[in-house]
Amino acid sequence: MVKDDYTHILLGKYFKRYSVSRLPGGGSDAELYEIATDLNRRYILKKQKQSLESEYLNYKWLQHKVPVPEIVFYTRAQEYDFLCITELEGKSLDLFIGSVEADVIVSSYARALKLLHSQKPDNKVIVCNLDKRISEAERNVKNNLVNLYHFQAENQQYEPYELFLNLKKSKPSSAELVFTHGDYCLDNLIYNDGKLSGFVDLGNGGVADKYQDLAHAVRSILDNFTLDHVELFYKVYGIQNINKSKLEFYTLLDEFF
Repeated sequence: MVKDDYTHILLGKYFKRYSVSRLPGGGSDAELYEIATDLNRRYILKKQKQSLESEYLNYKWLQHKVPVPEIVFYTRAQEYDFLCITELEGKSLDLFIGSVEADVIVSSYARALKLLHSQKPDNKVIVCNLDKRISEAERNVKNNLVNLYHFQAENQQYEPYELFLNLKKSKPSSAELVFTHGDYCLDNLIYNDGKLSGFVDLGNGGVADKYQDLAHAVRSILDNFTLDHVELFYKVYGIQNINKSKLEFYTLLDEFF
């Protein structure tokens, strides 16, 4: 249950009769709740101290372009951001592992990314700044916020700041800009009856190099499947000449978050 009165007052502005239950996940400082109404409709409320504006703006921009949740409300009050969206039918793509063939999962994963990357950016879309992201990585290192125990095997020989210096030296000189998800993992896609219900957790999304998403995708595939499935992903996505240095850079960048 939501314990504070303000949250109930806020929900009361949008829902007449409802019940609330706490959900797992949401990040270190976020609270997630499922809201069920007497009309048998379900919604997700995210509450956190950090800004949810980018997630709200990305959902808003993607409405009627690709499947995403509908926005019920977004507001900031009492040092918290509140974002309420409709709950998508189905379950995250990672939960199909073991019950659906790996080739089907990976192909769906690739087609969804191709769809997202095909959306033409305009002057209303968020533009991600790579230099800012690199600065955030450095700040995380200096504040001891980087968990070296989560480093990929090939990076575990390095101290965090040493690895960060490697990151700075390998920064790409060019970018292939598309609308990116920003955290393109299997659990951020919802599927129902074999169809894409929608993309979720778009707080890091916006216009950026497509390799940011490709790096996340390849890492997720290798964590769950095989190198052959990476090749299948590339084929279905429609990319032949992989820029390995970019892939390595964005994979390395993810180590700091």
